[in-house]
Amino acid sequence: MRFWHIFWREYWGNITRRGFLLFTFGFPLSLVTLPVLGGAALALALYSALPATDPRPVGLVDQAAVISPTATVPREPVEIIRFETADQADQALAQGDIQAYYHLPSHYWRTGTVAIRYEVPPSQMVDRMVSNWIEAQLESRVPAELLTRLQEGPEFSHLGLSDQSSAFSKANMVEAFAIFLVIYFVRLVGTFTANFVLESIVNEAEDRTLEILITTVSPLTFISGKLLGLVAVGLTQVGTWLAAALGLALVVTGWVGVKLLEPVWAWEHLGLTLSVLTAAYLLDQIVAAALGLVRVTGGAGNLIFNLVNLVIGLSLIYAIYFVPRHPHTPISVIASLVPFTAPVVLLIRVVVSEVPAWQVVLSQVCLWGSCLLGVFWLHRLLKANVVPSTQPFRFVEWLGRVRRQAWRSS
Repeated sequence: MRFWHIFWREYWGNITRRGFLLFTFGFPLSLVTLPVLGGAALALALYSALPATDPRPVGLVDQAAVISPTATVPREPVEIIRFETADQADQALAQGDIQAYYHLPSHYWRTGTVAIRYEVPPSQMVDRMVSNWIEAQLESRVPAELLTRLQEGPEFSHLGLSDQSSAFSKANMVEAFAIFLVIYFVRLVGTFTANFVLESIVNEAEDRTLEILITTVSPLTFISGKLLGLVAVGLTQVGTWLAAALGLALVVTGWVGVKLLEPVWAWEHLGLTLSVLTAAYLLDQIVAAALGLVRVTGGAGNLIFNLVNLVIGLSLIYAIYFVPRHPHTPISVIASLVPFTAPVVLLIRVVVSEVPAWQVVLSQVCLWGSCLLGVFWLHRLLKANVVPSTQPFRFVEWLGRVRRQAWRSS
């Protein structure tokens, strides 16, 4: 019962704080509004800085026969007038009938150079229109299957020598990159919550609140309730953001018809990913709580925790670049078993290769076992560093001492 009192005190007291509400609802809004407002401001600045488009036509001299005589001539943002020779275009330019003309010389197929003649250079929009027209005419000369293969490029599929199974391909790399983004987001949110856990425990240790509370409950009950309450605060925050993302995905599915969630629900590694990332999140909070219990203050606690995150960040770089190419090296296997790097390396390995079942199971045992041992470790730290001489209040023992003292005095 006391466990739930501690849990609820931490949970409800924090999710109703103004700072928590502002960050929980303000962070996703800022992710949407800041890029939109920034993009709009940048577009407005560029639009105001760029010169206005001259409404007069531009000319085109095609001595390389790139443009088909029957090709549709674009008319936005200005009209294009074709000339047979450069002299005719020069005369029209001198008379002001056109603002500029583009000259494709006979050596265009060899050099790719297009000369532009003008008094005032045409705008970027006009240049883009002419460039897109020329590119479209060139692509029309290429067979469709060759053009598709040229645009998509080659797709490498790495094969093992023993079983000829695919180690990873372009599709695996897309999946691995998506995992990378999810891991990065979870680590980021975990860092926010862990820093709060650290500061909360440090403050209560310094003002001796912990010593007062520990006289009524056991250290294990106290640390378990407090830790899980703070973890629930972070999960509530993450759950709010995921619910908003889920609602947005459902809206997009209803309006556009693109089923964004089906690939997620059908993903074979969804259960493993949730298990690993939840354990990693919990482990972050345990480390932060431990730093708080040993009273690493003055900013040093945050520095040490950020140093741990730096090591994990380096494992992210290693996992996204090296692991897909060498998923079964001793370093990759060991990193899949170490609790701090397993959430990163193991997930990348399972999406790019076939990881032996014993490694997946052992990694889960090590990760969740570390969380369980971490709670008992916090219990020992609490007794050793916060309340080394304080014993929980026990009514029967207290009543016995009172009776003995009363007996002696009589």
